[in-house]
Amino acid sequence: MITTNITNSSAVTFQARYLNSESLKKIAEYAIEKNKFDKLNQARKNTAKYYIQTKLRVDVGDVDGYPYVTFARYNPKSGVVVPKVMDDLKLEKVTIYKSDKKMNPLKFALEKLIKLGNNAPENNMFKNVVIKR
Repeated sequence: MITTNITNSSAVTFQARYLNSESLKKIAEYAIEKNKFDKLNQARKNTAKYYIQTKLRVDVGDVDGYPYVTFARYNPKSGVVVPKVMDDLKLEKVTIYKSDKKMNPLKFALEKLIKLGNNAPENNMFKNVVIKR
C-alpha cells in the first residue's frame, strides 16, 4: 500500500495537463535537485487552468550537445468525454524548440516548461504550443 501511494503521488504531479513521460520525470527530478521545483509546479498550475481537454507530452534530447525539447499536443478523439488511455487521444501537433548553444538538456527543458507557464495563456510560447493549429 505504501508503494502504491508513492507511485500515485509522483504520477499526480503532472496529471492536470501533461502526460507522464520519462523525460518529464527527469525534468522534475532535475528541478528538485536545483531547487526549482516550486517554479516548475507554479508553471504547471498556470498551464493547467486553460484548455482542460488538451494534454501535452514533453520529450527531451540533444544532437551533438545542442538540446531540444518537443511538445506533442493531444486532444480527445471525437466521442470521448474523459480520455482514460492513449487510444482515446489523437495527436494534433508537435512543436520543437532547439537550443542554439550547448547546455544541459534537462536545464533547457526546465527553462522551456517554466516559460510555457509564465503568463499563460497570453505568452506566445503557450499560444504556439497549446492554442494554434
